[in-house]
Amino acid sequence: MSEVIETDQLQQVINKIESIEQERLESSDLLKDAFNEAKSMGFDVKIIKHVIKLRKRDKDALAEEEYASGEPASIQSLSN
Repeated sequence: MSEVIETDQLQQVINKIESIEQERLESSDLLKDAFNEAKSMGFDVKIIKHVIKLRKRDKDALAEEEYASGEPASIQSLSN
C-alpha cells in the first residue's frame, strides 16, 4: 500500500513540476511579446532591460538599508 501512496505522491510532484514549467514557458512568451512591443514602439530593448535591472537592484539595496538601520526608508528620507 505504501508503494501506491508513494507512486501517487510522485505523480503529483511530477504534475506540479510540469505545470510550473508550462507557466514558465507562457511567462517567457509574454515577456518576449512585451519586449517586441516596446521595440516596435521605437524603444531600445537593451536600455529597458538595464533600467529593469537597476530598479531591481535599487529595491534590494533599499530593503537592505531598511534592515540595517531598523527604520523604513520613508523615515530615512525625511531625516536627510
